[in-house]
Amino acid sequence: MGRVLEFPRHAYRQHAVDQLGLLIDAADYYRQFYRAALTAKRTLVLVGWQFDSEAALLRGSDELHASAPVTLLKFLSHLCETNPQLQIWILAWDFHYVFAAEREWMQKLVFHWTTNERLRFCFDSNHVERGCHHQKFVVIDGELSFLGGLDLCEDRWDDRRHLLDNALRFSRGMPHKPFHDIQAFIRGRALAASLSELFARRWALAGGEPIAPGVLAPPSAEPSGHEVVNLVPIAADRVALSRTDPLAVPEGPQPCTEVLDLHRAAIASADRLIYSETQYLSSHLIAEALERRMRETGRPRLELVFILNMRGETFKEQAAVGLAQAQILGRLRDVARQTGHALGLYYTLPGSENGEVPEYATYIHSKLLIVDDRFLTIGSANLTNRSMGVDTELNLTVEADGASQPLGRSIRQVRLSLLTEHTGFPAPEGQEGLVAQLEQTADAPHSRLRRHPSPTEGERAAINILDPQLLPWDPDHVEELDDERKRAFKLGIARTVRELFANRPEKG
Repeated sequence: MGRVLEFPRHAYRQHAVDQLGLLIDAADYYRQFYRAALTAKRTLVLVGWQFDSEAALLRGSDELHASAPVTLLKFLSHLCETNPQLQIWILAWDFHYVFAAEREWMQKLVFHWTTNERLRFCFDSNHVERGCHHQKFVVIDGELSFLGGLDLCEDRWDDRRHLLDNALRFSRGMPHKPFHDIQAFIRGRALAASLSELFARRWALAGGEPIAPGVLAPPSAEPSGHEVVNLVPIAADRVALSRTDPLAVPEGPQPCTEVLDLHRAAIASADRLIYSETQYLSSHLIAEALERRMRETGRPRLELVFILNMRGETFKEQAAVGLAQAQILGRLRDVARQTGHALGLYYTLPGSENGEVPEYATYIHSKLLIVDDRFLTIGSANLTNRSMGVDTELNLTVEADGASQPLGRSIRQVRLSLLTEHTGFPAPEGQEGLVAQLEQTADAPHSRLRRHPSPTEGERAAINILDPQLLPWDPDHVEELDDERKRAFKLGIARTVRELFANRPEKG
């Protein structure tokens, strides 16, 4: 197949970069953010869905050798106090009240009014109804950038071992479950300038004081000599940026769906392999793209591998996207049986140093798609309806002309590194027969990889009562709830809940 990326359909910017790599899991990301931020001379921009003032960036032996405070807000305040030239901006989603119990209270007071005057904090409520601000990126001195699925908050920290018990993995003083995610690191001024421009626009729309052009990305600034380590390198010299943004007014009257269009084109282009890690797979448009490719005649047989969560962590999560995901997984299983494509659906268990059987799975929060080891996109967008239509999202993409090129080989190494982490065994080297090999691995007694159980008996019963796509929590476009959705919600939700939880599978 030809190249996937088309401009401006799939991306709004493409830039040369000096360095690109992935930081796997928050232990490495937080550590490298901390060390990079210590080098900041003039500007530091932080954008996210959530921030926690007491999130510990360094832990264990790293904390013992720290040269500054290790919790987020004290660290940022220290940077301002020790560098009178530094300015810091933090933009966070102005979260819905249903998340209040999970969030730090009085954040505007804590972040804005109790810190240095050069540390500015703003809540972003400039999104469509039932949408949210979900982009996650950092820019340092208009040169060093981090972008992906990770927020700087308490319950995201874990290392690549994902141990069942880890004394360093805590949130608000209590242990939390293993957690997996990915963040890209990019060195390059043009890319940083685009991110800074995106931030400045959102900052102004959110009510922040306008930022003059050139402040965030001064072109004459000296290059940083800081080296970010522990990267899984990607041999790319150019990257593309794609958005979901229903309010991308400067680009025209239509909602911006670059991330959706990019994913659909990438899936259509797949010849041998689709590998995805996603917090949720509930987008009916992505499911349609997968089914369309699987039913296409005269094309090679695909290996399709999806690393998912075993189930939603809360009733809110399970009701919002869990049933829709179960419906889609059942549909994809049926199509794979009919067409002969190899479909592998998996979740992963924590690592255990004493052979103890885990009672829960590692939480998958990453948002990554690899196609044929020649295309990779990573960012904030899950494979949900809302990430493709109503939330603000940002993805970074690289594409090689072939899997045998240096870029293609580095994408392959990313995939192998991730599969090794998820299984606990060396990953299968080739694409051919990958799912069959992973199925055997998932059946091995000490493997961390497990076959995904969905749709379960309870999920099937619930789906028979109520079409999950009628539920209002995972919309794919901006609209008022019509009478059919309101009626379905009112009449079906109670019975759906009973069926969903009456036959809930055992953990593990």
